[in-house]
Amino acid sequence: MDFSHYSDVPVQIAVDLVNTLDAVSGEEKLASPHDVTEFIRSRDTDWCKPGWSATPSDLDDVIALRFRLRMIFDAADESAAADTINCVLSEAGAVPRLSLHGEGPHLHFESDDDRPARWLGAVTAMGLTVALIEGGFERFGTCMSSSCDDVFVDGSRNRSRRHCSDTCTSRENVAAHRARQRNAAASSDAK
Repeated sequence: MDFSHYSDVPVQIAVDLVNTLDAVSGEEKLASPHDVTEFIRSRDTDWCKPGWSATPSDLDDVIALRFRLRMIFDAADESAAADTINCVLSEAGAVPRLSLHGEGPHLHFESDDDRPARWLGAVTAMGLTVALIEGGFERFGTCMSSSCDDVFVDGSRNRSRRHCSDTCTSRENVAAHRARQRNAAASSDAK
C-alpha cells in the first residue's frame, strides 16, 4: 500500500525507530548519541536536515520518543493510538510546511525546534497519522513470530500481513513445516 508521497518514508522511519530496541532479546541499537546521528543520516532523503550531531540528551529524548511510538502500535484501539499520535505531534511542535522539492508542492510537518527527537517526532507521527487515516488502525501490527516483537505497517492489499519481514515469515513457515513432519512421524510410529 502506497500511503502517499508524504508518509512512505516517515512511516518507515517510525517503524525502524521503534524496532531499534529488540523487544524480545533486549538488544539496543541506539546505545550512543552517535547511533542516533547515524540512524538519521542513514535515512537521509529529502526529509533529513544535514549536519546533525546528537548529544547525550538527544539520545535520551529519542529513546523516550521510541517508547511513545511503540505505544501507538501496542494501543488497544484506534482512539488510544490517535491520542498517543496527537501527544507526539504536540510534544514535537509539529507545524505544517509547504515544500516544493521533488515532484511538486506537498505538505510536510516539521518541528521549528532543530533537535533530533523533535524532528523525528514530527515526521514520524505525521507519517503514522496519514497511515492511520488512509489505511486504518488494523494496518498497525506487531510481528506474530515467536522469536520477534518488531512492529510494521501492513501495506498488503488484503490486510493479511502477520510478520515484520520475509525473514520472520520464512522462519515461521519452516518451523510449522518441521512441526507437521514431527507430528506425522510420531503418528506413524504410534501405529
